[in-house]
Amino acid sequence: MWPLLVCSVAGLAIILERVWALQRRRVIPPTLASAIEKQPVTAEQTEMIRALSAEDSSVLGTLVHEVFTHASLPKTENVEAMQALARQIVGRMERGLTTLSLIAELGPLLGLLGTVIGMVRLFEDVARKGLGDPTEISHGIYEALTATMTGLGIAIPALIAYMYLRRRIEVLVLELERHTNELLTRLYRS
Repeated sequence: MWPLLVCSVAGLAIILERVWALQRRRVIPPTLASAIEKQPVTAEQTEMIRALSAEDSSVLGTLVHEVFTHASLPKTENVEAMQALARQIVGRMERGLTTLSLIAELGPLLGLLGTVIGMVRLFEDVARKGLGDPTEISHGIYEALTATMTGLGIAIPALIAYMYLRRRIEVLVLELERHTNELLTRLYRS
């Protein structure tokens, strides 16, 4: 049960931290996003986007700042630099998800291991003492199955959270890509 307790605490910590870190307003601030989307495109708006990105430490702000940093390069080189940074940022956004996936996979296995250990102990007691008291046998089975139930109780929420967070990251990455592509088009419009 101790490994299951460690898994549950670690899983809960990862879930809470990632849900907090992946809030849309933390990744894609509305002011910067709306400035990028604003039409028609003017030089003043582009300069305002540059100023906003310099002050913004969000994911979108970092990517926009990278685009402006490499604005003197040809578009293809700017896109390559931005994509390299985007891969690093996505890696940071996915931090902890591998561990959460491992917890979702390990939970039932640890629970099953606890059940097997409990059943081995139960049969060892039966071999020594015989089948004299049915309450001892039922209590032993209860303890063994509790381990499986606990493992599943940890794994199911961890798996649901993992799938939710993966999807959340995919949606945010698509929106980040849309905004940066729009900005790149704006900068390199002939």
